[in-house]
Amino acid sequence: MASTNPSPLRLARTGEVLDLLRRGAAETTADLAATMGLARSTVTERLDVLLKHGLIVSVGETSGARGRPASRLAFNASAGVTLAAQVGMSGMLMAVTNLAADVLWYRKVDIDVSEGPEALLRDLERHFDEGLAEVGGDAGRLYGLGIGMPGDLEIAGTGATTAQWRSFPLADRLRERYERPVFTDRDVNFLALGEHRTSWPDARVFLCLKVGTVIACGLIIDGQVVRGATGLLGEIGHTKVHGHEAPCTCGSRGCLNTVAGGAALAARLHEHGFDIRTAREVSELANRGVLEAVQEVREAGRQIGDVVAGAINLLNPDVIAVWGYLVDAGDQFLVGMQEAIYKTALPAAARAVTLARSPYGDDAGLRGAALTVIEHTLDPDAIDAFVTESAAA
Repeated sequence: MASTNPSPLRLARTGEVLDLLRRGAAETTADLAATMGLARSTVTERLDVLLKHGLIVSVGETSGARGRPASRLAFNASAGVTLAAQVGMSGMLMAVTNLAADVLWYRKVDIDVSEGPEALLRDLERHFDEGLAEVGGDAGRLYGLGIGMPGDLEIAGTGATTAQWRSFPLADRLRERYERPVFTDRDVNFLALGEHRTSWPDARVFLCLKVGTVIACGLIIDGQVVRGATGLLGEIGHTKVHGHEAPCTCGSRGCLNTVAGGAALAARLHEHGFDIRTAREVSELANRGVLEAVQEVREAGRQIGDVVAGAINLLNPDVIAVWGYLVDAGDQFLVGMQEAIYKTALPAAARAVTLARSPYGDDAGLRGAALTVIEHTLDPDAIDAFVTESAAA
Protein backbone atom coordinates (compact mmCIF):
# COMPACT_ATOMS: atom_id res chain seq x y z
CA MET A 1 0.00 0.00 0.00
CA ALA A 2 1.42 3.42 -0.97
CA SER A 3 2.34 5.85 1.81
CA THR A 4 -0.10 8.70 2.39
CA ASN A 5 2.54 10.88 4.06
CA PRO A 6 3.47 14.06 2.19
CA SER A 7 6.83 13.90 0.42
CA PRO A 8 9.69 16.16 1.56
CA LEU A 9 9.33 18.05 -1.72
CA ARG A 10 5.69 18.85 -0.96
CA LEU A 11 6.70 20.17 2.47
CA ALA A 12 9.59 22.30 1.20
CA ARG A 13 9.35 26.03 2.04
CA THR A 14 6.91 25.41 4.91
CA GLY A 15 9.44 27.18 7.12
CA GLU A 16 9.44 30.16 4.77
CA VAL A 17 5.65 30.41 5.08
CA LEU A 18 5.95 30.45 8.88
CA ASP A 19 8.76 33.00 8.74
CA LEU A 20 6.68 35.41 6.64
CA LEU A 21 3.74 35.10 9.02
CA ARG A 22 5.97 35.41 12.09
CA ARG A 23 7.54 38.64 10.79
CA GLY A 24 4.18 40.09 9.79
CA ALA A 25 5.26 40.21 6.12
CA ALA A 26 2.09 38.39 5.03
CA GLU A 27 -1.22 37.44 6.59
CA THR A 28 -3.37 35.74 3.91
CA THR A 29 -2.94 32.88 1.46
CA ALA A 30 -2.94 35.40 -1.39
CA ASP A 31 -0.21 37.48 0.30
CA LEU A 32 1.94 34.40 0.76
CA ALA A 33 1.41 33.12 -2.77
CA ALA A 34 2.33 36.51 -4.28
CA THR A 35 5.41 36.94 -2.06
CA MET A 36 6.72 33.41 -2.61
CA GLY A 37 5.74 33.07 -6.27
CA LEU A 38 3.71 29.92 -5.59
CA ALA A 39 0.20 28.76 -6.45
CA ARG A 40 -2.41 29.27 -3.75
CA SER A 41 -3.00 25.51 -3.59
CA THR A 42 0.71 24.96 -2.86
CA VAL A 43 0.66 27.56 -0.09
CA THR A 44 -2.53 26.04 1.34
CA GLU A 45 -0.79 22.65 1.69
CA ARG A 46 1.92 24.24 3.81
CA LEU A 47 -0.55 26.23 5.86
CA ASP A 48 -2.43 23.02 6.65
CA VAL A 49 0.79 21.49 7.99
CA LEU A 50 1.49 24.54 10.18
CA LEU A 51 -2.10 24.57 11.45
CA LYS A 52 -1.83 20.88 12.30
CA HIS A 53 1.23 21.57 14.47
CA GLY A 54 -0.42 24.59 16.11
CA LEU A 55 2.24 26.99 14.86
CA ILE A 56 -0.28 29.34 13.22
CA VAL A 57 -3.84 30.40 14.01
CA SER A 58 -6.67 32.17 12.25
CA VAL A 59 -7.15 35.73 13.52
CA GLY A 60 -10.25 36.79 11.62
CA GLU A 61 -10.93 37.95 8.10
CA THR A 62 -9.83 40.79 5.86
CA SER A 63 -12.22 43.70 5.48
CA GLY A 64 -12.60 46.70 3.19
CA ALA A 65 -11.57 44.86 0.03
CA ARG A 66 -13.71 43.80 -2.90
CA GLY A 67 -15.00 40.29 -3.11
CA ARG A 68 -15.09 37.59 -0.52
CA PRO A 69 -13.17 38.25 2.74
CA ALA A 70 -9.97 36.23 3.12
CA SER A 71 -8.93 34.44 6.28
CA ARG A 72 -6.11 36.22 8.14
CA LEU A 73 -3.42 34.04 9.64
CA ALA A 74 -0.77 34.73 12.28
CA PHE A 75 2.05 32.99 14.10
CA ASN A 76 0.90 31.31 17.32
CA ALA A 77 3.36 32.39 20.00
CA SER A 78 1.57 30.10 22.47
CA ALA A 79 2.53 27.00 20.52
CA GLY A 80 5.47 26.36 22.83
CA VAL A 81 7.85 27.70 25.46
CA THR A 82 11.55 28.32 26.02
CA LEU A 83 13.63 28.19 29.18
CA ALA A 84 16.04 31.10 29.66
CA ALA A 85 18.62 31.94 32.32
CA GLN A 86 21.20 34.68 32.90
CA VAL A 87 23.83 33.43 35.33
CA GLY A 88 25.68 36.05 37.37
CA MET A 89 28.42 35.81 39.95
CA SER A 90 26.07 35.80 42.94
CA GLY A 91 22.64 35.26 41.43
CA MET A 92 20.77 34.39 38.29
CA LEU A 93 17.58 35.40 36.54
CA MET A 94 15.37 32.67 35.11
CA ALA A 95 12.30 32.67 32.91
CA VAL A 96 9.86 30.57 30.96
CA THR A 97 8.81 32.45 27.81
CA ASN A 98 6.45 31.89 24.94
CA LEU A 99 7.67 31.81 21.33
CA ALA A 100 7.61 35.60 21.11
CA ALA A 101 10.02 35.77 24.10
CA ASP A 102 7.27 37.16 26.35
CA VAL A 103 7.91 36.13 29.96
CA LEU A 104 5.34 33.70 31.42
CA TRP A 105 7.26 32.88 34.62
CA TYR A 106 10.17 34.72 36.24
CA ARG A 107 12.45 34.06 39.18
CA LYS A 108 15.58 35.52 40.82
CA VAL A 109 17.81 32.92 42.44
CA ASP A 110 20.78 33.46 44.76
CA ILE A 111 23.78 31.37 43.77
CA ASP A 112 27.53 31.26 44.33
CA VAL A 113 29.54 30.54 41.17
CA SER A 114 32.51 29.46 43.31
CA GLU A 115 30.48 26.37 44.35
CA GLY A 116 31.06 24.97 40.89
CA PRO A 117 29.08 23.87 37.84
CA GLU A 118 27.38 20.84 39.40
CA ALA A 119 25.65 23.11 41.94
CA LEU A 120 24.60 25.46 39.14
CA LEU A 121 23.17 22.56 37.12
CA ARG A 122 21.09 21.41 40.08
CA ASP A 123 19.71 24.91 40.57
CA LEU A 124 18.88 25.28 36.89
CA GLU A 125 17.04 21.97 36.70
CA ARG A 126 15.10 22.46 39.92
CA HIS A 127 13.87 25.95 39.15
CA PHE A 128 13.20 25.27 35.47
CA ASP A 129 11.07 22.26 36.45
CA GLU A 130 9.10 24.44 38.85
CA GLY A 131 8.66 27.09 36.17
CA LEU A 132 7.37 24.61 33.62
CA ALA A 133 4.95 23.19 36.17
CA GLU A 134 3.63 26.66 37.07
CA VAL A 135 2.90 27.68 33.48
CA GLY A 136 1.46 24.28 32.66
CA GLY A 137 4.25 23.52 30.21
CA ASP A 138 5.72 20.12 29.48
CA ALA A 139 8.59 18.71 27.46
CA GLY A 140 6.31 18.34 24.44
CA ARG A 141 5.88 22.11 24.27
CA LEU A 142 9.45 23.01 25.17
CA TYR A 143 11.44 24.24 22.16
CA GLY A 144 14.82 24.73 23.82
CA LEU A 145 16.97 26.37 26.50
CA GLY A 146 19.19 29.45 26.44
CA ILE A 147 21.79 29.94 29.19
CA GLY A 148 23.85 33.14 29.50
CA MET A 149 27.09 32.68 31.46
CA PRO A 150 29.72 35.05 32.90
CA GLY A 151 33.00 35.21 31.00
CA ASP A 152 35.93 33.01 32.01
CA LEU A 153 37.81 36.00 33.40
CA GLU A 154 34.86 36.93 35.63
CA ILE A 155 34.65 33.38 36.98
CA ALA A 156 38.40 33.38 37.64
CA GLY A 157 37.92 36.46 39.79
CA THR A 158 35.89 34.40 42.29
CA GLY A 159 38.75 31.99 42.89
CA ALA A 160 37.01 29.22 40.93
CA THR A 161 39.10 27.41 38.32
CA THR A 162 38.06 28.25 34.77
CA ALA A 163 39.28 24.81 33.66
CA GLN A 164 36.59 23.22 35.83
CA TRP A 165 33.90 25.29 34.12
CA ARG A 166 35.32 24.92 30.61
CA SER A 167 35.44 21.13 30.85
CA PHE A 168 31.98 20.77 32.41
CA PRO A 169 29.38 19.67 29.80
CA LEU A 170 26.59 21.97 31.02
CA ALA A 171 24.81 22.16 27.67
CA ASP A 172 25.10 18.40 27.11
CA ARG A 173 23.70 17.61 30.56
CA LEU A 174 20.75 19.93 30.06
CA ARG A 175 20.19 18.54 26.57
CA GLU A 176 20.04 15.01 27.99
CA ARG A 177 17.71 16.10 30.77
CA TYR A 178 15.19 18.00 28.63
CA GLU A 179 15.79 16.36 25.22
CA ARG A 180 15.76 19.75 23.54
CA PRO A 181 18.48 21.97 22.02
CA VAL A 182 20.53 24.05 24.45
CA PHE A 183 22.28 27.31 23.53
CA THR A 184 24.93 28.77 25.82
CA ASP A 185 26.73 32.08 25.34
CA ARG A 186 28.37 34.87 27.32
CA ASP A 187 25.83 36.96 29.20
CA VAL A 188 26.84 40.16 27.37
CA ASN A 189 26.08 38.54 24.01
CA PHE A 190 22.55 37.67 25.10
CA LEU A 191 22.19 41.17 26.57
CA ALA A 192 23.20 42.70 23.26
CA LEU A 193 20.88 40.47 21.26
CA GLY A 194 17.90 41.14 23.53
CA GLU A 195 18.41 44.90 23.44
CA HIS A 196 19.00 44.98 19.70
CA ARG A 197 15.96 42.92 18.74
CA THR A 198 13.67 44.75 21.14
CA SER A 199 14.79 48.36 21.16
CA TRP A 200 17.22 49.04 18.29
CA PRO A 201 16.42 46.57 15.46
CA ASP A 202 17.52 49.03 12.76
CA ALA A 203 21.01 49.57 14.22
CA ARG A 204 23.56 48.01 11.88
CA VAL A 205 26.42 48.24 14.37
CA PHE A 206 25.22 47.94 17.96
CA LEU A 207 27.27 47.84 21.17
CA CYS A 208 25.74 46.81 24.49
CA LEU A 209 28.00 47.84 27.37
CA LYS A 210 27.80 46.21 30.82
CA VAL A 211 29.10 48.50 33.60
CA GLY A 212 28.72 46.80 36.94
CA THR A 213 31.23 44.98 39.12
CA VAL A 214 33.21 44.48 35.91
CA ILE A 215 33.04 46.03 32.44
CA ALA A 216 32.37 44.16 29.18
CA CYS A 217 30.35 44.56 26.01
CA GLY A 218 28.51 42.59 23.35
CA LEU A 219 28.54 43.47 19.66
CA ILE A 220 25.87 43.03 16.98
CA ILE A 221 26.72 43.71 13.33
CA ASP A 222 24.02 43.40 10.67
CA GLY A 223 21.80 41.53 13.11
CA GLN A 224 24.38 38.90 14.10
CA VAL A 225 26.31 38.51 17.36
CA VAL A 226 30.07 38.87 16.80
CA ARG A 227 32.17 36.80 19.23
CA GLY A 228 35.73 37.04 17.97
CA ALA A 229 38.22 34.31 17.08
CA THR A 230 38.24 32.75 20.56
CA GLY A 231 35.03 34.14 22.03
CA LEU A 232 36.74 36.96 23.91
CA LEU A 233 35.40 39.91 21.93
CA GLY A 234 34.11 42.62 24.25
CA GLU A 235 36.53 42.12 27.15
CA ILE A 236 37.22 45.86 27.24
CA GLY A 237 37.48 45.71 31.03
CA HIS A 238 40.97 44.31 30.49
CA THR A 239 42.21 47.24 28.41
CA LYS A 240 45.25 48.78 30.12
CA VAL A 241 44.79 52.29 31.55
CA HIS A 242 47.89 54.49 31.47
CA GLY A 243 49.26 55.40 34.89
CA HIS A 244 47.55 52.57 36.81
CA GLU A 245 49.19 49.41 38.17
CA ALA A 246 46.59 47.69 40.38
CA PRO A 247 46.68 43.88 39.90
CA CYS A 248 43.81 42.36 37.92
CA THR A 249 42.26 38.89 38.05
CA CYS A 250 43.50 38.29 34.48
CA GLY A 251 47.08 38.36 35.76
CA SER A 252 47.94 41.76 34.35
CA ARG A 253 47.99 45.20 35.98
CA GLY A 254 46.16 48.47 35.45
CA CYS A 255 43.15 47.00 33.62
CA LEU A 256 40.08 49.19 33.20
CA ASN A 257 38.20 46.93 35.66
CA THR A 258 40.70 47.81 38.39
CA VAL A 259 40.22 51.51 37.71
CA ALA A 260 36.57 52.02 36.78
CA GLY A 261 34.77 48.77 37.61
CA GLY A 262 32.14 48.86 40.35
CA ALA A 263 34.26 46.75 42.68
CA ALA A 264 37.17 49.17 42.33
CA LEU A 265 34.94 52.18 43.04
CA ALA A 266 33.49 50.46 46.11
CA ALA A 267 36.97 49.66 47.42
CA ARG A 268 38.11 53.28 47.09
CA LEU A 269 35.00 54.61 48.80
CA HIS A 270 35.47 52.02 51.56
CA GLU A 271 38.98 53.37 52.10
CA HIS A 272 37.42 56.83 52.56
CA GLY A 273 35.23 55.57 55.39
CA PHE A 274 32.06 54.43 53.62
CA ASP A 275 30.80 51.03 54.75
CA ILE A 276 30.20 49.59 51.29
CA ARG A 277 31.53 46.64 49.30
CA THR A 278 29.59 46.38 46.03
CA ALA A 279 28.79 48.26 42.82
CA ARG A 280 25.14 48.33 43.84
CA GLU A 281 26.04 50.21 47.04
CA VAL A 282 28.13 52.70 45.05
CA SER A 283 25.07 53.38 42.89
CA GLU A 284 22.88 53.83 45.96
CA LEU A 285 25.30 56.35 47.48
CA ALA A 286 25.49 58.33 44.25
CA ASN A 287 21.71 58.39 43.95
CA ARG A 288 21.55 59.84 47.47
CA GLY A 289 23.82 62.66 46.30
CA VAL A 290 26.90 61.67 48.30
CA LEU A 291 29.56 63.83 46.66
CA GLU A 292 32.43 61.32 46.82
CA ALA A 293 30.29 58.62 45.18
CA VAL A 294 29.04 61.02 42.49
CA GLN A 295 32.62 62.01 41.68
CA GLU A 296 33.77 58.38 41.50
CA VAL A 297 30.91 57.46 39.16
CA ARG A 298 31.52 60.41 36.85
CA GLU A 299 35.25 59.71 36.67
CA ALA A 300 34.50 56.04 35.95
CA GLY A 301 32.33 57.22 33.06
CA ARG A 302 35.25 59.25 31.71
CA GLN A 303 37.70 56.34 32.02
CA ILE A 304 35.31 53.92 30.31
CA GLY A 305 34.45 56.55 27.70
CA ASP A 306 38.14 56.86 26.79
CA VAL A 307 38.27 53.13 26.03
CA VAL A 308 34.91 53.10 24.25
CA ALA A 309 36.11 55.98 22.05
CA GLY A 310 38.62 53.58 20.51
CA ALA A 311 35.80 51.14 19.77
CA ILE A 312 33.83 53.98 18.17
CA ASN A 313 36.73 54.86 15.89
CA LEU A 314 37.13 51.20 14.94
CA LEU A 315 33.48 50.15 14.54
CA ASN A 316 31.52 53.38 13.89
CA PRO A 317 28.44 52.10 15.81
CA ASP A 318 24.91 53.46 15.41
CA VAL A 319 24.01 52.86 19.06
CA ILE A 320 25.73 52.13 22.36
CA ALA A 321 23.28 50.93 25.02
CA VAL A 322 24.65 50.89 28.58
CA TRP A 323 23.44 48.58 31.33
CA GLY A 324 24.49 47.98 34.94
CA TYR A 325 24.73 49.42 38.41
CA LEU A 326 26.93 52.38 37.46
CA VAL A 327 24.54 53.67 34.81
CA ASP A 328 21.77 53.44 37.41
CA ALA A 329 23.63 56.02 39.53
CA GLY A 330 21.84 59.05 38.11
CA ASP A 331 23.10 60.89 35.03
CA GLN A 332 26.71 61.36 36.10
CA PHE A 333 28.05 58.17 34.56
CA LEU A 334 26.70 58.81 31.07
CA VAL A 335 27.71 62.48 31.30
CA GLY A 336 31.29 61.39 32.04
CA MET A 337 31.23 58.89 29.17
CA GLN A 338 29.91 61.49 26.75
CA GLU A 339 32.63 63.96 27.77
CA ALA A 340 35.38 61.42 27.07
CA ILE A 341 33.85 60.22 23.81
CA TYR A 342 33.55 63.74 22.39
CA LYS A 343 37.09 64.52 23.53
CA THR A 344 38.76 61.33 22.25
CA ALA A 345 36.76 59.78 19.39
CA LEU A 346 36.71 60.95 15.79
CA PRO A 347 34.21 63.85 15.86
CA ALA A 348 32.06 62.59 12.96
CA ALA A 349 31.81 59.11 14.53
CA ALA A 350 31.10 60.55 18.00
CA ARG A 351 28.27 62.69 16.64
CA ALA A 352 26.76 59.74 14.76
CA VAL A 353 26.45 57.40 17.75
CA THR A 354 23.46 57.32 20.10
CA LEU A 355 24.52 56.73 23.72
CA ALA A 356 21.59 55.56 25.85
CA ARG A 357 20.60 53.63 28.93
CA SER A 358 19.51 50.09 28.23
CA PRO A 359 15.69 50.21 28.14
CA TYR A 360 15.29 46.59 29.30
CA GLY A 361 18.13 46.30 31.81
CA ASP A 362 18.30 42.97 33.64
CA ASP A 363 15.59 41.36 31.51
CA ALA A 364 17.36 42.01 28.19
CA GLY A 365 19.65 39.03 28.74
CA LEU A 366 16.73 36.69 29.37
CA ARG A 367 15.04 37.98 26.25
CA GLY A 368 18.23 37.48 24.25
CA ALA A 369 18.57 33.90 25.52
CA ALA A 370 14.95 33.13 24.63
CA LEU A 371 15.25 34.77 21.21
CA THR A 372 18.33 32.69 20.45
CA VAL A 373 16.30 29.53 21.04
CA ILE A 374 13.39 30.87 19.00
CA GLU A 375 15.45 32.11 16.06
CA HIS A 376 17.30 28.79 15.77
CA THR A 377 14.38 26.41 16.27
CA LEU A 378 11.97 28.41 14.08
CA ASP A 379 14.52 29.02 11.34
CA PRO A 380 12.93 28.07 7.97
CA ASP A 381 15.34 25.16 7.41
CA ALA A 382 14.72 23.87 10.94
CA ILE A 383 10.94 24.01 10.43
CA ASP A 384 11.22 22.19 7.09
CA ALA A 385 13.25 19.45 8.77
CA PHE A 386 10.77 19.27 11.67
CA VAL A 387 7.62 18.92 9.54
CA THR A 388 9.31 16.43 7.21
CA GLU A 389 10.40 14.29 10.16
CA SER A 390 6.93 14.53 11.71
CA ALA A 391 5.28 13.47 8.45
CA ALA A 392 7.57 10.45 8.19
CA ALA A 393 6.92 9.33 11.78
